[in-house]
Amino acid sequence: MQARYLVPSADIELETGFGKDLLRKWRQRFGYPLPVTQAGGKAGYTRETIRDLLLIRRLLQGGFRPAQVVGKTLLELERLQRAIVVEAPAPHWSATTRRLIERLKKTDVAGLETLLDKDRARGTLTEFVRYTLIPLVNGVGNAWSRKEIEIFHEHLFTSTVERRLHAEILSSKPKRGYPRILCASPPGERHVLGLLMAEAVLADQGAHTVCIGAHVPFNDLKMAVASCRADVLALSFSFAYPERRVGSTLVHILRLLPLQVQIWVGGAGAAVVKRPPKGVRIFPDIQGSVDALLDLVRLKRG
Repeated sequence: MQARYLVPSADIELETGFGKDLLRKWRQRFGYPLPVTQAGGKAGYTRETIRDLLLIRRLLQGGFRPAQVVGKTLLELERLQRAIVVEAPAPHWSATTRRLIERLKKTDVAGLETLLDKDRARGTLTEFVRYTLIPLVNGVGNAWSRKEIEIFHEHLFTSTVERRLHAEILSSKPKRGYPRILCASPPGERHVLGLLMAEAVLADQGAHTVCIGAHVPFNDLKMAVASCRADVLALSFSFAYPERRVGSTLVHILRLLPLQVQIWVGGAGAAVVKRPPKGVRIFPDIQGSVDALLDLVRLKRG
């Protein structure tokens, strides 16, 4: 019999956002989650366990306590999820978001692309990101939590939007005298959609942007900043990034970079940083990065 694929224990936090210390406490209290050891000594967690832990994370975010969800069967977890859906008010989606999600539900890629094209034609790239893509990203996440779409719909949506943003960024024209911004996500952060939306807006505003992608080792960030002669390192932390690691990650990166290089940070995971270290700016929304860009342009022009 073929061995099941196991997620190594060392990677569990990257996959689920739950640290090993927390999972150890849950095992002591609830007897869950239990790693599996295969013949040959390979140990880790099954994909089924990862699936359940991600659902537990959603339920905890929905207001349940660990004692109510940890160690429950998949059927019990799904029943609790349905309870959230029943009790939660229907989302107030815009007409545009609703139409786009309806296309996504039907796996109508051509229809989704057509609607996105129409919205993009109505204004600038910055307006498209702010008024179409950001509400749509939130809407897709909400639709998944309400079981209106499946995970593969989320992946389809993400790949569609990422392709579009890459093309938009490549066609942008940097402005003379505008700063060079290196965009990346730190080690352990594999989500790039939020980073690409921020890069698209900065490029649309005239910045010289370079994106080196997700899960970039610290030393590579340092070398890339130097090689690109970047004025700014723009980082993104998603909701899935372990909260306890955000602050220490920023401090570590700050120590690697020259003092004149600013660090700009966005994404849902950055909200945990209440007092950013000197040299780090946290943006709760896209407009914050636009304002910071204009401030830096004025400073460079002196």
